[in-house]
Amino acid sequence: MTSKPTNPDDGNRVGYGRPPIETRFKKGQSGNPKGRPKSSTSKPAILTRVLGEKRRLDSQPRGARAWYSMLEPLVMALKQRAVSGHMAATKLFDEVSEKYGTTQSDGPPKHGFLIVPEKLSEEEWEALYSPKDEIPDDPDA
Repeated sequence: MTSKPTNPDDGNRVGYGRPPIETRFKKGQSGNPKGRPKSSTSKPAILTRVLGEKRRLDSQPRGARAWYSMLEPLVMALKQRAVSGHMAATKLFDEVSEKYGTTQSDGPPKHGFLIVPEKLSEEEWEALYSPKDEIPDDPDA
């Protein structure tokens, strides 16, 4: 058997599978002591990340440049359902508007329902709602 001659320079050779000595792992030390940082997986963080994504609506033409955060179409759809008379959507829209809406007006809500009890003919409408010609002279009478 022939043995290869041992050369003192073998430890300094650099090549495939032999990185430079100064960049090699030290004995007894892990390759990455701190490890990969963990991403936040809390529910608020996930919700913030997903609702903050910007997307173009599928119904828009290809050349349209309107981009929306994922939250905007949800609020628009909620508003449409509330306006169409869905009571749960109306309640939720009121709560969201109260919590996150503008605080400039403290008056009553600006949305609601118009209830029309019956259809009136033109003559009935004029009889009920037209201004009266007679103005009373005595306010106490």
